[in-house]
Amino acid sequence: MKITAIRLNRMRLPLDPPFHAAWDPVPRRHFDATLVRVETDEGITGYGSGDTMDGFEPFAPLFTGGDPRRIADHVRTISSIGFHAGRYWPLEAALWDILGKVTGQPVSLRLVRRGQEPGGPRRGGPGGKIGRL
Repeated sequence: MKITAIRLNRMRLPLDPPFHAAWDPVPRRHFDATLVRVETDEGITGYGSGDTMDGFEPFAPLFTGGDPRRIADHVRTISSIGFHAGRYWPLEAALWDILGKVTGQPVSLRLVRRGQEPGGPRRGGPGGKIGRL
């Protein structure tokens, strides 16, 4: 299985009334987020959402052609480019979605069986417990 495309849908949700965050003196009038779709050559699409992923496009070739099930390898790449650019963790969530679809199991079961705490895919990373899948 290979990643054939990574598509980003950037969205802006208006907040009416504005959100007055305790940590920010400027009221937030909108919330920006991105829906990430990772498509494979086997017709499986994984979905993730979160940060805007601004500036991701030049890094997409680092993932295209790779096996989406090799999440630990992709997390290392995400961590490396995250140092230089934005936070691209929604891509990782989309990869976990693909793995859940391929195995026919909820991602939470995969993590618990690998000794992970439940609560989300971002529990490992470089030097972490995720390992090769």
